[in-house]
Amino acid sequence: MRRWLGGVAVACSLVFCAQDATAQRADPGTLESIRFEGAASFPEPLLRAAIISNQSSCRFIFCLFGMGKREERYDEIGLNSDQLRLRLFYYERGFRETKVSLDTLRSERELAATFTIEEGRPVRVKEVVLNGLDELDDAARHALNQARGRLPLQSGAPLSLIDYEFSRDSLLNRLHNLGYARAEVLGGYEIPRDAPYDATVNYDLYPGERVRFGEPRIEGNALVSDAVIRRMLDFQPGDYYSRDAILRSQRNLFGLDVFRNVQVRAAVDAIEGGVVPIVVEAREGPVNRLRVGFGLSSAEFGNAEGRWTARNFLGGARRLEIRGRVANVFAANLADLPLFENAQPPFDVLSGSFTIDFTQPWFFDPANTFGAGLLVERRSIPDVFVRNAQGGYLTVSRALYPGTSISLAYRPERTRLDAEDLIFCVSFVTCESAAIRVLREPHWLAPLGASFVQDRSNSLFAPTRGHILRVDAEYATGGTGSAFSYARVLGELSLYREPFRGLVFASRLRPGWARSMNEPGQGLGLHPQKRFFAGGPNSVRGLAQYRLGPKLLTINAVRDLIAVDSGGAFGGCTAQAVNAGTCDVSTLATREPGRFEVRPVGGAISLEGNVELRFPVWGEKLRGAAFMDFGQVWSEAVDVRLSDLVWSPGAGLRYFSPIGPIRIDVGYNTQDAERLTVLTTKVCERPAEGQPCDPASIVEGRDYPASQLENTRILTSLGTTNWKVGPSFWERLQFHFSIGQAF
Repeated sequence: MRRWLGGVAVACSLVFCAQDATAQRADPGTLESIRFEGAASFPEPLLRAAIISNQSSCRFIFCLFGMGKREERYDEIGLNSDQLRLRLFYYERGFRETKVSLDTLRSERELAATFTIEEGRPVRVKEVVLNGLDELDDAARHALNQARGRLPLQSGAPLSLIDYEFSRDSLLNRLHNLGYARAEVLGGYEIPRDAPYDATVNYDLYPGERVRFGEPRIEGNALVSDAVIRRMLDFQPGDYYSRDAILRSQRNLFGLDVFRNVQVRAAVDAIEGGVVPIVVEAREGPVNRLRVGFGLSSAEFGNAEGRWTARNFLGGARRLEIRGRVANVFAANLADLPLFENAQPPFDVLSGSFTIDFTQPWFFDPANTFGAGLLVERRSIPDVFVRNAQGGYLTVSRALYPGTSISLAYRPERTRLDAEDLIFCVSFVTCESAAIRVLREPHWLAPLGASFVQDRSNSLFAPTRGHILRVDAEYATGGTGSAFSYARVLGELSLYREPFRGLVFASRLRPGWARSMNEPGQGLGLHPQKRFFAGGPNSVRGLAQYRLGPKLLTINAVRDLIAVDSGGAFGGCTAQAVNAGTCDVSTLATREPGRFEVRPVGGAISLEGNVELRFPVWGEKLRGAAFMDFGQVWSEAVDVRLSDLVWSPGAGLRYFSPIGPIRIDVGYNTQDAERLTVLTTKVCERPAEGQPCDPASIVEGRDYPASQLENTRILTSLGTTNWKVGPSFWERLQFHFSIGQAF
């Protein structure tokens, strides 16, 4: 029964005729439900996609509140034509005896439809036979026999006409990649009368002459030399012809980001003497580009970036990019606004970076890229430190296949951390002056790095399908030139699905692990900038930037613990109690939490996750999102408990502007009270004007009024106290404003 097309054509004709009748005899109304009974071999979403009728459904998330319902028009003739569509659906997949009946239940202008399906026994593939293998050489014959086991259509499976065509195409593509540029594959199948449920599938191979690549003729290029273009081709003259090699060559040339249009063509009709002529057409676009952008966010306040790119630097399609960026612009002016509460001295300083990047696109192989760069940076980490760094990098990347690459890098940086001594002591328990000098003075961080990136998403700014996987690893020791020895791994997996048109389900998981390579108790531990911090607009959005995870509380001893106002003492403590660490601040923490400052500590283990539902609100420009974020940071691996995870529900709006999605998110902090250590400084008698507070004059033995006291730089612990976000609903909300999706 090779002539199966006749039956398909008849079925298609019936479907199209019924569809025409549907258009002529429309009976508007509401189709409330569509059900499928008896379908065991295929999932319901696939069956729904095979018909044209749709039941009334909710397009927007407002349906949760009884709004936004979409009413579908229907007519019974349209439903009857769907019976034929379902029969054709099953026929194409090997079920040739399938029967479909339709039952409808009408109520006023509403209709419930049920398709009852009797699938029947499918026709199964008894054997897949490849004819013509004897015309191939031994290597090609072996390759085709291996391909047989990976064909979509296999013995024992239902005779799916879809898999039948895919298998034919797969065999044809394999022949083309083995050098048979003019190969043809014809297919057919036989179903004996005495065995109507067994099919033998035959593919007749006509390979023709095996040919090789000829010398490529290059056209259209004006600035990039022929030699550079030839170097990016994935084949050499004399290699056996391969269609995949042509596609890889075209991708390599596009990857140079120099050409506006690239076509690599094989003149199969002009084969002569076993050689196929190759034509490469490559037309350059503008080789120099200047871009300037401005932004505003609750994490970096006003920010701007400028970028100049030369895409044929010194010829050879080399790339030079000079980039400058500034952040924390107008931070002091924005500090009083609700969305910009992170703008607190000394972390509101103007920050930015200047980088020069050089890229050599061909490095011993078309798939390899060499890069080098220089960096000068000043970065503010709110409530933690301000980082100043100068350094560079060397990297080699290899494209494994489209959207997937691996790279190795060496990144030496001369780093200096700016912060008060108190911040170093609070966050990193390095209160000895020698330890503080190591962090405050320039020191080298020089890790070896490796990264793996796989981007299978369908959009750069707002993916709706696919996934993005990234794994970054670093290792630094004295042997690499680093003053701190550590290992660090950070992974990130983002998934995107569009179950219904306009409705996008996005999720992300982001684990991290780091460890100081020094012996316990030796050195300064894990370097501050290599610790993990969480919370903020691109993390767990119910918390402010870096506020999730280990943290401590600090308080000004003289001003807030000893000073007395008209209503009595703020802290109710004496100078001796502060210095001895016996001052009880639990009542003050409950009554006036604003007198304490939260200092993030960071940790060596982190886990963050996000689940987000993105939906249209108004037209194509305005979209909404409902999300659930979770995460936690732990000081060490032994501290990890999943019960510590903080969950943060929220919602937001995105306006799709020419510069990207402008995003406003509101997250809710569900975190319970935390038991945090409170640190303050010891106090001493006020020294003479212009003189430092001498530790030898620390108050002991008698009380002093606050006016005669001053804070030293010597820390003292006041024990632990309960600390929680405000008790009211509004105090637990966290607002974020930024550009770009959260992930």
